[in-house]
Amino acid sequence: MVKLSKRLLAIYDMVPRGFIADIGADHGKLIIALAENDIAIHGFAVENKPGPFKRLEKAIVEAGLENKIDVILGDGLMNLPPVIDTVIMAGMGGNLIVNILKRDVSKLENINTIIVEAHSAIRKVREEITGLGYVIADETIVEDAKKYYEIIKFIKADIAFLNNLDLEYGPILRKEKSYTFIEKSLARIKTIENLIENENLDQTRKEELEEEKRRIENIL
Repeated sequence: MVKLSKRLLAIYDMVPRGFIADIGADHGKLIIALAENDIAIHGFAVENKPGPFKRLEKAIVEAGLENKIDVILGDGLMNLPPVIDTVIMAGMGGNLIVNILKRDVSKLENINTIIVEAHSAIRKVREEITGLGYVIADETIVEDAKKYYEIIKFIKADIAFLNNLDLEYGPILRKEKSYTFIEKSLARIKTIENLIENENLDQTRKEELEEEKRRIENIL
């Protein structure tokens, strides 16, 4: 199998067998690994710029998987066929992920699984995707190259209820309290303490940070 980073391997481990689209597939390593191991019955790798599209297309051909992975030049879900049941959206901002899904909401009719790794606005991702008719089925957090990545698996369901702590810290992550989750939380507490001590903050911002610190301490 093509060698995957810790981040990509964590995503790989969440993907169910089926017809899989990787939006913003980059170098194609993830979709190639999924196709090589028959997790992707058929794969669809999407890039929206000609340069990355050409590099992705080349990687698929070099892997000998051009009959098992379609490379699509397109934006988000717009050009995906209805056969797809799983969508992966990794390595992009949470606001962009939400905007793509809400813009192309009609494409979600047959999509049972959405797997997301957002590098920002994670609370918004949880709130908006559950609002589209999905529940959080799994979550994990990994440290890779000195960065923390939260990976969330949503599956289609009738109703989901998430409280504020679930939205901010993840319903599964905060209950499981893995070593990496605790490590990230303690690092955030340290950052907050440094900001309060060393930065010239107004009172409102200082109180916001102190409240965030209390929230983190309460879930650990």
